Amino acid sequence: MARKVVAIHGIGDAQPGWSDPLRLDLGIPKKDWIEFCYDDLLDQNLVNRLLVTATKVYLTHAYGPEVAALAGVTEEYLDDLIAYFIGQTTRLAIQVRLKGILESHPDALILAHSLGSVVAYETLKNYNLKAHCLLTLGSPLSKAMVRRFLKVSEKSRPKVKHWLNVWSPLDPISGEIKELGCLPENQFKIRASHSLLGYVHSQASRIMRIYHH
Repeated sequence: MARKVVAIHGIGDAQPGWSDPLRLDLGIPKKDWIEFCYDDLLDQNLVNRLLVTATKVYLTHAYGPEVAALAGVTEEYLDDLIAYFIGQTTRLAIQVRLKGILESHPDALILAHSLGSVVAYETLKNYNLKAHCLLTLGSPLSKAMVRRFLKVSEKSRPKVKHWLNVWSPLDPISGEIKELGCLPENQFKIRASHSLLGYVHSQASRIMRIYHH
């Protein structure tokens, strides 16, 4: 019997239907695919934009090159990451929305890309939830600066049977995740950009094995 797949996007204007190309490419039926959107909850008002700008100035001064590497080639990534971490109301709303899905499907495969991997990790930890597998793709959880800003009671492994992390030296956002309980033997280096589609293509056979078992 196949398990549910919960797909969690990273940055960008992810509107409903954003994951349809991934699902169709993998050949997973719609009944087993749960698309999680949170872009609408990332507050875009003026106050939040000012907070993001002020925080970016501080982080650049405090951490310098690490912030530049984390931002990569897109300012939007860093903006959304800061908006998630400093917008406590927004952050809570995103996690509560995901909590409802994961509570209903404790045996799911969570496919989490980029900032979505941070959302998945914090939600699993903060609500003591279970999942069969957490597959993190292009995850900033590899960055010490991001781990420093995690809002969890204990920075340790969530209650997942399997945690697989896929990263690429061509993707400055990603890296090998340390200190959070993802085992070294479950981290896989590939050659891909930060594109979710590229990560999913590289892991298609692994995703389908987990989906079917």
